[in-house]
Amino acid sequence: MVELLKVLANQRRLEILMLLTEECMTTKEVAEKLKIDLSTAFRYLNQMVKYGLLKVVRSKEGDRYDIASEHVFHILQEISMHVLGSVKSYDGSMVYYVIDAKEVPKPQLILDMRGEICPIPELQTRKKLQEMDSKDILMVIVDYPISKERILSYCQRSGYKAWVLVQGVETTICIQKP
Repeated sequence: MVELLKVLANQRRLEILMLLTEECMTTKEVAEKLKIDLSTAFRYLNQMVKYGLLKVVRSKEGDRYDIASEHVFHILQEISMHVLGSVKSYDGSMVYYVIDAKEVPKPQLILDMRGEICPIPELQTRKKLQEMDSKDILMVIVDYPISKERILSYCQRSGYKAWVLVQGVETTICIQKP
């Protein structure tokens, strides 16, 4: 535990973790965003993989780093809220967790992202929401847990209303544009 806390005690590693709560990234993307050299970014990322904070998502485009689990994602959100002292309030944003599909509003568009991993579900969701009219509802179906968290975080930051239905490994999110 002491070693894990030492990993978290580094400002750059914390900055990397906070970047990765928004989307998964390659070593090069992390280095560019934080204006650090590639070898330093690689070393920090691998240290966090070693301690279970991050995981490597292998794809044909190259290795991307992502938050290791929903638990780590929530811990980072809690730390962020603690440091900020309060949660930012965005007008109109609400997240409703529902237990019955009948409680989910009827969407104008359905985006099925099952089988897709970071960053595709988040990017496609943002793109579709930008194309939609006010008050329209987008239904997004994901089975990658971190995508669910990122989409909901984006909704809250952007003032969207969201209804969430979790059924096993699949999550259905209905998002209403303000």
